[in-house]
Amino acid sequence: RTDSGRPALSKGFVDAARDAIEKNVAELEPRIRDGWDIVVAEPSDAVMFQSDALDLRSGTSAESFAANAYGLCEYLDSFRLDENVAWAAPAESVVYHGHCHQKAEKKDHHAVGVLRRAGYAVDPLDSGCCGMAGTFGYEAEHYSLSQSIGDILVDQIEDSGADVVAAPGTSCRTQLGDSRIDPVPAESSLAGTSLDSESPPTPVELLAQALPR
Repeated sequence: RTDSGRPALSKGFVDAARDAIEKNVAELEPRIRDGWDIVVAEPSDAVMFQSDALDLRSGTSAESFAANAYGLCEYLDSFRLDENVAWAAPAESVVYHGHCHQKAEKKDHHAVGVLRRAGYAVDPLDSGCCGMAGTFGYEAEHYSLSQSIGDILVDQIEDSGADVVAAPGTSCRTQLGDSRIDPVPAESSLAGTSLDSESPPTPVELLAQALPR
């Protein structure tokens, strides 16, 4: 097993990223031929498989690999796999900060659609980068800039008036978890659940809370 290659590519280690894609294609493309799809929870990894992989590796195997890779909510939404679920979402309004990589590929709407069909009132923010940008915000020389960018997003979230904040990406959730906002306030019906943490829940975690009991 290997990672998607995204961490290496984000820091400019193209050869290491290509090696990771080669390993993933070799491991997963035979499964695709057997009728399986690739479903990925982390947005940046999904886009790595769908798009960046084709810049790092050519050939029909890479094309098949990329064409059959999906983000998790994208998969549910594209094939309407959620429509036969008797969802029982709590009466919560959700402000949703989509992932930059998914926005660039015009795929950030999938989570919004699935969450709405599950019963949540979802407000997708017209937001930019959270400021973390992978490991950018962890680096001392970028910390102040990262926080300044993050403050713009936090202001948007506070202005939304939503009950709960949701975000799919690890970096975004880390940045927001370290901010002044409370992603699941004490007055929320989700307080005290597994979602009640410093970091915002992912769309998948919200869907888990909406499953019939």
